[in-house]
Amino acid sequence: MPVDPGMVDTILGTFRGMAQQLKDAGNESDDAKECYSVLETMERLALEMNDLGAYSTKLSVDGLFTDFSTAYGRALASNTSVDGDSSDDQLMANTLKAYEDALNELKSNPSNAHVVPVLQEVVEKGKSGLSYPLFLKECEEKGLFLGLNSPRVGPTIQYSIYCAKISFRPLDQEMHEAEWAAYQDLVTKSAFGYPDPVQWEITRQKIEWEYEPRQILWKAIEDRWDRMLDMVQDWVDSFCSFAPHDERWCGMGGVNSRAQTMKNIQRTQECEPGMLKVREEIFQEYFGLTWDDIFNHPTFLNQQQNGLLWYSDGAVEFMKEVHQIMKPGAKPDSNMIARAEKQHNSKAYIRQDRATAEQMTPVPFPEFLKTVDWS
Repeated sequence: MPVDPGMVDTILGTFRGMAQQLKDAGNESDDAKECYSVLETMERLALEMNDLGAYSTKLSVDGLFTDFSTAYGRALASNTSVDGDSSDDQLMANTLKAYEDALNELKSNPSNAHVVPVLQEVVEKGKSGLSYPLFLKECEEKGLFLGLNSPRVGPTIQYSIYCAKISFRPLDQEMHEAEWAAYQDLVTKSAFGYPDPVQWEITRQKIEWEYEPRQILWKAIEDRWDRMLDMVQDWVDSFCSFAPHDERWCGMGGVNSRAQTMKNIQRTQECEPGMLKVREEIFQEYFGLTWDDIFNHPTFLNQQQNGLLWYSDGAVEFMKEVHQIMKPGAKPDSNMIARAEKQHNSKAYIRQDRATAEQMTPVPFPEFLKTVDWS
């Protein structure tokens, strides 16, 4: 649903009145038309967005307040019947009110705390008693308008790094750290400490495009060996006494349920070794990795060392033994089956130091803002 109409009226009321003044005066200049166009954009965004804070931020960051006010000033200047001084005073008052309304809205949402300082400085400049032309001149010279238009993404990048770190996504963390370094470099090179919006967007997209193939490859390798481990575990478990009661093989119910269950078990015993061999061949062809390579690969070590791997280290070592004899037509000996039974009954196959959902859940962004320097 759109932004609350009552709040939109509060924010846009001044601009609507200014636009109506131009229409009532019969001002059909290009500058007046630009005012109407900017106002139309602000009205459209109010219908497209549903969060008041995000809407107010969008108007400020996109420079729509400034664009309207600048065009309005030029439109008034083209109308010789209007006194210039009084128009400037009114324009300054209208512009300041719009910025103050936006500032108050931003302050009401802790998630926008990092956006407030530059808008606060614009408001203070407007309250300093400057005429409207001098206000525009000083804001431009001090880079305040650039600050409003510039992406305030420093804290969000740091938040992304933090989220990737606590969820153990090393490639994502590396990518966001590269973005952070690039962002800081742009800030350092800027005369006002604000990166150019277009330059930052190009830089960000370039970094993400560079990392995307590596991220896809990481996930693809991870998914393949994960399934291969399951296949080895399923095969040895299918020979155990608990197999007919295990959900991996149980039939859907009905009079033929038992028969279907035994058929499922037989299929695993007879077909899984051959299917695993095919998967291993594809795994090596696509990724240049063998079964033995899995256990030293960064994707596996990342899961094992950070508690993401479902299987315990003991279960993994047992799988390596099972894999050696897992061939079409083969069957584990009684000792191996007994070990599989014991592992299953004691649930020793489950890793005990797995990371919990609570440990991997990030703090809310407003809380995170309190821990970083975003000024």
